[in-house]
Amino acid sequence: MKMSSLSRVPVVGLCVVSLGIAAARAQSSPGATPKTPDLLGIYTGMPAAAARAQLQKHSSTINVVTNNPPNGFSLNTPDPKNPEMISVFLTVPPNDPAVWMIQRTQNFSALNPMSTTALLSALREKYGKETLTNDRGGGGLYLYWIFDQTGKLLSSADMGLTGCNASFFINYVSQGAPQSANAVDPKCSASFFAVTAMLNRRDAQLLEAYSVELVNLPFAMKAATATGNANNAAAEQSRRNQIEKADSNKPKF
Repeated sequence: MKMSSLSRVPVVGLCVVSLGIAAARAQSSPGATPKTPDLLGIYTGMPAAAARAQLQKHSSTINVVTNNPPNGFSLNTPDPKNPEMISVFLTVPPNDPAVWMIQRTQNFSALNPMSTTALLSALREKYGKETLTNDRGGGGLYLYWIFDQTGKLLSSADMGLTGCNASFFINYVSQGAPQSANAVDPKCSASFFAVTAMLNRRDAQLLEAYSVELVNLPFAMKAATATGNANNAAAEQSRRNQIEKADSNKPKF
């Protein structure tokens, strides 16, 4: 996942918090707000217009802008004491535009500190007691909240889900699912619905910055497959049109 705002600050420690749900939401209209995780009131599967309106509620002075490339939209707050960036990623045609990932990043100055304890407490209050932990030493501490498809928190889960990386899916959703069967871990594309928090700590107590990400990889993979199929069909039709034109372009002898 791209973390340009975090790369400009010294990394003392890294903590990643994830939540997975084994369910892909249907690509059709999602209907009522689901009983699944949300970030700032935005949930995966939410229609683009509703998500954009919800994100705009986060600021009365700064407008939400379309991403470049236009695969979603974002809201950036350039406060020198607490700069913040929120990005929402959408499915593309032939899918209806809907949210498949939301990212929120905040940096903190000494004048506006936040503690690791405060952030982890907020995450646990919202998502519950973590299902898995994975201490990677110098690589950071990872905590995971794993849910089943009904939204029930699980007491245990497959450790293989800790290797799922949503950043790979940005291109997949925009351009189509990869042709190679080995390009995507089937556990991720089938069952990883996650909230991920990445903490950049100033010291043992204070944060330099953090990033929180909500992602539904099964939903993203379904959308990517539909996009890829549509692209392939369009390419095949273009090829057939070329052949028909070529067949009619007979020379005279």
